[in-house]
Amino acid sequence: MNIKTTMILALAAISAFANAQVKEKWTASLSGSVSWQQVTASGTFLVGTSSTLAAVDPETGGVNWQLAQFAGVPQEQVQQVGSSPLISVNNKGSIYMVDPFNGSIKFDSQKAGVGEIIDDFVLYQSNGVLIAGKDLSNKPVMVFASLDNGEVAWKLNDDYGRVVSVNELGSGEILVVTIFSNYKINSITGDVIWKNDVSEANKQMEKLGAFGNLMKQVATQQAEKMDFNVKFYKHPSKDIFYVASEQEKQSSFSSSSSTSNMPPSYSSVFYAYNMSDGSRIWEKQLEVDGKLSQLHFHDKGLIILPDDGSNTKINLYDYQSQEGLWGKKGRGVKVKGGIYDYIPVGSGLLLISRNGEKNYLTFLDTNLGILTFEKPVKIDGEVVYTEKVSNGVLYVTTEEANILNTSTGELVLPKSIITSPSLTGHKDGKMYAFDVKEDKLKVLDKSSGTVSDFSSVELKFEGKESPNQLEIRGDGIFVNSDQNVALFDNSGSLLYQNYYEAPREPGLKRALLYAQAVRAAYIGASAYAASGAFQAATPQVKQEDALAGAIVEGVGQAYGELGDAASDFAKKSFQQASARFKASTQARDFMMILSRKEGNQNALLKVNKITGKVDTFIDLGKEKTPNYAVDDVAGLVFYQTGLGTVAGYQLD
Repeated sequence: MNIKTTMILALAAISAFANAQVKEKWTASLSGSVSWQQVTASGTFLVGTSSTLAAVDPETGGVNWQLAQFAGVPQEQVQQVGSSPLISVNNKGSIYMVDPFNGSIKFDSQKAGVGEIIDDFVLYQSNGVLIAGKDLSNKPVMVFASLDNGEVAWKLNDDYGRVVSVNELGSGEILVVTIFSNYKINSITGDVIWKNDVSEANKQMEKLGAFGNLMKQVATQQAEKMDFNVKFYKHPSKDIFYVASEQEKQSSFSSSSSTSNMPPSYSSVFYAYNMSDGSRIWEKQLEVDGKLSQLHFHDKGLIILPDDGSNTKINLYDYQSQEGLWGKKGRGVKVKGGIYDYIPVGSGLLLISRNGEKNYLTFLDTNLGILTFEKPVKIDGEVVYTEKVSNGVLYVTTEEANILNTSTGELVLPKSIITSPSLTGHKDGKMYAFDVKEDKLKVLDKSSGTVSDFSSVELKFEGKESPNQLEIRGDGIFVNSDQNVALFDNSGSLLYQNYYEAPREPGLKRALLYAQAVRAAYIGASAYAASGAFQAATPQVKQEDALAGAIVEGVGQAYGELGDAASDFAKKSFQQASARFKASTQARDFMMILSRKEGNQNALLKVNKITGKVDTFIDLGKEKTPNYAVDDVAGLVFYQTGLGTVAGYQLD
C-alpha cells in the first residue's frame, strides 16, 4: 500500500466522523476554576481547582469529597503513595496522606511532628502507614499512623540511618530492616520485640560514644542522598532472613592518571539472622565480589549470582559454615558477564548475563555445580520474556526472539526474529511476532520450533513511525503505533491500514500516553492477578515493568490481608484494583488516538479496531494545552468544558 493510498484512506476515515462526536455522560460543577485533572494508576479521578481538591466519581460525575484546605495545590504536588491507592499532598510545608475513598486525612506530617519524610510504607495487615524520616528537631524518627482514624499510634526515635524494607510477619508484628539495625516491632503498640546491629561496624560505632554518633550521622546523610542497593530475603521454609548490601571497594592505589579513570569495583555483603530473636547465624558476614544481583535458595545452601562484569564468579555457600562448595577449592565457577536474571529450568538455572552491551545465556547444573554449555550463547538485547517450551526455553529480548536448547546450548531458530516483547502475542501454542527488520508478521510454532511468514505483506507505517504494539484478536492480528493502525485477518491478508495525523504540539499526547502505559501495566500484570500469586510475582514483574510491578505489589499486600479480618481500607483497595484488573482483561474493539482534524482542531478519536475507522471523537478545540485526562483502563475521558466544569465521556 503506497503513501498516496494510505493518505486517501486516512482522510476518508477522518471525514466520516464529522457528526459523530461523543455525547457527554455527565458534567460536574466544582467551586473555583479548574487548574488540572488526573486519574491515578489505582483509578481515583482527581480535580484541582483554585478553591479545592476534589475526587469525582468517574462513572457518575458525583463529587465524592472535596478538601478546601488544598485549594490551588499544583498537580506535581499531588501523587499516589507508592503502590497503594493513598494520595500524598505536599501543601504549605506539610505532607498529607489522603484516603482516596472518603477524603479523610490519614497522616499529617506537621501534626505528627515529622519535618521530613524520606520513606513511607503502607501496611495492609497492620492497617497503617509507617513513615520514616526526621522529626522537627532534625533527628531520625519512625512514625506509625492508623488507617482507621489517621492518628499516630506510636513513634520510634532511634539512629537507624535509613529504612531498607518493612515486612509484615502476621500476628501484629513487623520486621523493619535499616542500614544500622534490624527491628522486630509490635505494630499495635510500637514495642520493640528485639533489635540487633546489622553489622559489626555498627556495633563498634556504638562503643565510640559521641564520635560514633557523629560517624553515624554522616553515614545517614550520605544514605539519604543516594540510591543504595540493599535487599531483604526471607528463606522459603526456615525462620531465617538475609540482608545483602552492595558496597564500593576502596582501592589501595593512590589516585593517579593510571587509576583515577578506572571504573569502581564492588562487593556484595550478606548477613543471616534468626527471625525469632534477631540473633546472627554467622559470626562474620559473607562477602563476594561483584554488584548485588540475584540470590537463589538451594537445598544445600545459598546460590549467589553477582554482577561482576567480565570477572563474575557464582557459587553455592553452605547455610551454616558459609563454605563455598563449587569450583576449584570452593572458589566458585566463572561466568561470562554479570548476572542480571535467571530462570529455574529442570535440574538447573538458565543464567542471563551481560558484559557491556553484550548479553549471554548459560545453563548451570545446580546439582553438579557446573556450566553445561561449551560456551555461552550470545544474544542481542536484554531478556524480558521467557517461557519453557518442549525443546528448550523461548525467550524474547528488547531486540529479538528465539528458542534456546538448554541441553546443547544451541539456538533452535537459525535466524532470530527481530522484534520486541510488545510486538509479540501468544495463542494456541504459537507465538505471533512482527519482525521489524523484514516488516512482516511471523508465526512461531512452540512445539516444533519452526517459524514462518504469517503474512507475505510488508507493513510500513506513515509519519516516520514504526509498529510498537501487537494484539491477537478473534478477527485477526491488530498492529499499531501512536498514529497508525492495521489489521491482518487470520489468513494473513491485510484488511486495512490507516494513518491519523499527529497533533503539532507533542505535549498534547502526554495524558493519553500515560493512560495507555497504565493500561499496559495492568494487562502485563493480569496473569499474576488471575493466579493470585501477587507477592511472589512482584520481583519478576518489577524487572519487566516497574509500574506493573508496583500494581502487583500493592494488590498483593491487600490480597494477602483478605485471608484474615481485612481492614476496610484493605478491602476497598483490593476491590478497586480487582475491578481494574478485570477491566484490563476484557477484549476491546477500539483504541484512542489523539489527532488533528480540519481547521487545525485537535480531537481524541475512538478508532474501531475491526474497521480501522473512527467511530466517534471528542473535540479538544484549538487549544495548545487542552485540560483533559484519560482512564484507558475504564475507557473514560475527562475534559474541562468551562471555568469550573468537567465533563465525562464513556468510550467503552
